[in-house]
Amino acid sequence: MPLRSTDALEFSGLLEVLKRYVASPLGEWQIEELRSDPLLPSQTSAEDSLAEVAEAIDFLQQAKAEAGRSGTPVTLRFSGLRDMRPAVDKLSVERTVLDGLDIHGLLEVIDRAEQARGLLEPTVLRTPRLASYADRLTDFRPLLRDLSGKIEANGEVADNASSELAKIRRKIDEQRNLINKTLERFVRSNYQEGLLQEDYVTIRNGRLVVPVKASWKWKVKGVIHGTSSTAQTVFVEPVESIELNNRLIKMLEDEHAEVRRILVALTERLRTDLLAVATSIQLLAQLEFLFAKARFAADFHCAIPSFNEADGFELCLQRARHPLLEEVLRRTGQSVSPISLTLNQNRRVLLISGPNAGGKTVVLKTVGLLALMAQAGLPVPADEATFPWFDQVLADIGDLQSIAESLSTFSAHIEQLKAMLGLASSRSLILVDELGAATDPEEGGGLGVALIEHFLERGGFTIASTHLPALKTYAATASDVDNAAVGFDEATFTPNYKLRVGVPGQSAGLGMARRLGLPESLIDRARKAMTTQSADTVRYVRQLNDQIEEYDRARSDLRRAESALTRKAQALEDQTRQREVAKVAELESRVHKLIRLFEAEHRAAIDKLGEEQAVRRAAKDVRRQAAKRRTELKHELRSSTEPPPRPDPHPRVKQDALVPGRRVRLDDFGAVGLLVRELASGQWEVSVGSLKMRVDRHEITEALPDSTPVPAASPGRVTVTTPPPDARSLTQINVIGRDSESAREVVDKFLDNAVLAEVARVRVIHGHGMNVLRKALWKMFAAHLHVESYYQADQQDGGAGVTIVEVKQ
Repeated sequence: MPLRSTDALEFSGLLEVLKRYVASPLGEWQIEELRSDPLLPSQTSAEDSLAEVAEAIDFLQQAKAEAGRSGTPVTLRFSGLRDMRPAVDKLSVERTVLDGLDIHGLLEVIDRAEQARGLLEPTVLRTPRLASYADRLTDFRPLLRDLSGKIEANGEVADNASSELAKIRRKIDEQRNLINKTLERFVRSNYQEGLLQEDYVTIRNGRLVVPVKASWKWKVKGVIHGTSSTAQTVFVEPVESIELNNRLIKMLEDEHAEVRRILVALTERLRTDLLAVATSIQLLAQLEFLFAKARFAADFHCAIPSFNEADGFELCLQRARHPLLEEVLRRTGQSVSPISLTLNQNRRVLLISGPNAGGKTVVLKTVGLLALMAQAGLPVPADEATFPWFDQVLADIGDLQSIAESLSTFSAHIEQLKAMLGLASSRSLILVDELGAATDPEEGGGLGVALIEHFLERGGFTIASTHLPALKTYAATASDVDNAAVGFDEATFTPNYKLRVGVPGQSAGLGMARRLGLPESLIDRARKAMTTQSADTVRYVRQLNDQIEEYDRARSDLRRAESALTRKAQALEDQTRQREVAKVAELESRVHKLIRLFEAEHRAAIDKLGEEQAVRRAAKDVRRQAAKRRTELKHELRSSTEPPPRPDPHPRVKQDALVPGRRVRLDDFGAVGLLVRELASGQWEVSVGSLKMRVDRHEITEALPDSTPVPAASPGRVTVTTPPPDARSLTQINVIGRDSESAREVVDKFLDNAVLAEVARVRVIHGHGMNVLRKALWKMFAAHLHVESYYQADQQDGGAGVTIVEVKQ
């Protein structure tokens, strides 16, 4: 794309606005990258980039909502980050050692990368493109555990960087204190005698010294380490402290060596993760720019633009605004008048006319800049925006007059148009300001028509502004060319900047001249000099504008009526939804009331029965009744909101395999039990451990072959030998592979039976996956009647894939 087009459409000015939304040099780096290469290489890459922006907007909205609830915003932070690319370059050179500031800066970047990974990773279902950044960021927790806290913010190596360094620095502090005390004694004993210039201790050449009057230096035994600028003072290291200072110097050398060793070790540790560190810097820069685009979109009420398919070719803008103009007007409390227009295969040229300073050029720049923004992967200030994928956006906007190159305004425009003629293609957007101007109107009109027809032959889209009647007339008669007008208030002769498609605009040069102060007599003389044809054209355009305004008023009335009907329909829908919610709430209330009733009966039974065995039997009975009634009410609640499930017409186990004494496996909770006797209505009494229960025939999933059938009970004394029950069937349940609703149902029934069997603790195996089952079950456990507590199993017992449930007794 010619550099001239991006300059003419002020793309660089837009980037300056975007800069306000980045907080670190990394974000600024990405904006400068966009400045040097504005457009993405393909429609697919632009669509991917815009999809990421849409997810970032959703992420920010969700974070804002959560902050409203908790008061703490949860979002990515980029402020304070430094551009650590030079440090990475140093790290890539073998044997180089980073200084403390570089190491601290890299650790800060790594820490922010780890924070970003932790925030984005859980959003995989809602914002998968954002979550993919987390997949590309390395898990830096081991590195941070090894290196964090070893370098201070000012680049100094911390005392706790090694035990040896801490020991050396303690000794240095002790030695300095010893020297200070020695010199303080020296100062006290000599200052009163007038030998010292001041009563303090200072440092020269890394050694502690005292200031001695130059005239008395011969009276102080020691080493002179310098003289003051006035030569009135010499800095003497007394003989009493020379050996102490020597030891201090040795300790400082030891400290320097240990610091160097630590910096080498930290550098090498970072060098092992060089590629991951470099990648994290790149990804953080991309993320900062991505969220800058999202915040820009929120501030400027932007839409995510879409592109036509390969066989489509349409440009459609609804209530589009120029971002730079909106930025300027905001400062004065004003707002931009939005524009709406459509170009397609049937209307490929739009000729805009109207008064000077009426907004014609703004329309051209708005369409052109928004097209560039879309192809750069940026959201656009509009309610809706659809573009073709342009191979060129060609713009001839502004006064190109050049004295140095001997170009008049007309000559400069011709040079620019000549270049555009050669570049224009079937997928070009062509923008021409003041088409046919700066020359004789008749010749300019003819030239303008010829240019438009040439661009039509090339097949792209063209938007041009003009004042020439010949071009307005041409647009009114050509099938694939349309007129458009920028608004104008005849009463005040001021523009209103509204774009109206389908009608030519009034130039209103005389009215503008009057408003700008030309004498009335001059205006009248100009009107008399106008030809009859010109006056008729002005009158026709005025009448046409009046008709369009009447049509606009009628359309506004229709829209208001449609809006009222929509609001009424929405109100009716809300009322219906509220009635449904009230019905569900009433059924839930009934469930809770009955549960409280059974609990009260339970407590009353415990108070009444004194013996422990009787209390246990009564408690079991009450719990059984509560569980049964609770299940019935749940079925009642489901049946009121969902169609009843279709029964399975095919039994799972053949009838002749079900005989008393056979071991069988039950459905919902995987228990193994012993068939006792057949009951009415296709039900069986089954013994599971010490628990006897009634189950439907279709709940028996398998007849186990390793038990011998025994005859049914007969009158008299009968002895029946049964195998020991499967203890695991009442202490654990596996729901891997089930959906949330099915898992809750079987675990609910499993807990009822665990209570009846007096099992104190059970394992619920739900697996890892996306944690959907775990979240659904934990939500149920939090409010469950039979759950005392619940928690994740130890690593050796299943870890995050298993939940341990303590059962109320």
